[in-house]
Amino acid sequence: MKKPKAKRLFTVLLITATLFSACKSEDEERDTPDTDSIEIRPEVVFGVVDDEPLNFYIESRGVVEPLQRTKITARISGYVESQQIAEGARLEKGDVFLQFVDDEWEYELEQARNEYIKAKNEFEIESRLRHQSSNGSAIGDSLVKITTGLADAEVAYNRAKLNFSYTTIKAPFSGVISLREVVNNRSFISEGSYITSGQQLATLVDASKVRVRFDVLESEIDNLNTGMNVILTGPGGNEFEGNIVAVSPEVDPATKTGQVLVEVDNPDGELKTGMTVEGRVFVRSEESKVRMPREALLERDGRTLVFRLLNNEEVEWIYVTPVSMNTDYVLIDHPEINPGDTLAVDQHFSISHQQKVVPLMVN
Repeated sequence: MKKPKAKRLFTVLLITATLFSACKSEDEERDTPDTDSIEIRPEVVFGVVDDEPLNFYIESRGVVEPLQRTKITARISGYVESQQIAEGARLEKGDVFLQFVDDEWEYELEQARNEYIKAKNEFEIESRLRHQSSNGSAIGDSLVKITTGLADAEVAYNRAKLNFSYTTIKAPFSGVISLREVVNNRSFISEGSYITSGQQLATLVDASKVRVRFDVLESEIDNLNTGMNVILTGPGGNEFEGNIVAVSPEVDPATKTGQVLVEVDNPDGELKTGMTVEGRVFVRSEESKVRMPREALLERDGRTLVFRLLNNEEVEWIYVTPVSMNTDYVLIDHPEINPGDTLAVDQHFSISHQQKVVPLMVN
């Protein structure tokens, strides 16, 4: 009696499994997409070409240096009476930078002056006597200067006047104080500090006008002349205008470059000494039918081509021959390409002729 029940149970399970398998197959067939019917369109960046002229520039990089720059150094030793030594302090020409206590040097000056007056009186007496004995002829004045001590006294007096002048250090030109070169090599200077002869105190920088030296390739330097306008771009992107004031007559045989010196007005001090700036000099301009971005050019099988957008979805390739080019643009003269056409400029390296794409326009 048990065997028929087992047989019926097995039959029910078999039918259920068959129905489940059939339903699963139908679901799988319904959920699986038909990849052959899906069209994949790549995104390609396009730009509109124009008929603007193609400008050629010579570009280089240089370092800013001030028009005037001098190290301020103590010529004598002594104690400081007053000073204006501060990073970034502005001094006008003739302003007192540092004043020494000058009592000692004033005393030496007075002593040397007295010695000079005494020796001069002795010289005049001796010279007058010699003139009388020689019937008015002037002979041996140089020798008399030596024998009376006037020559040595004159030298000592001039030296004392010079040393006394060193007790006051004045700004030789208008500029700004920099302590960058001396800040780690000296103690703080204040009233009463002792300064030794030869000690560097600061650097005075006049950067109201700056100079930039650019290295230019030997193949380009003949295109440059004094007076040419130069556009400079600072590290922050600010632009400045200058002019070429000198072109080196020599080329470095190792680097094959020559130097060009550019002067730039810098009244606001935006160009700092030591900054690296980019320089660009316009040298010539050329024209043709169409100007397009250089990125539009592609090389396929040794030939140059571009992709033009048709109907806002399909591209066609066109073989072209560049008329001229610089680092940014290319000039072409092709009967099928006109100003206003839309050419691929990016993400177009793997597309093909008559392929449909998703166009993205460059800003």
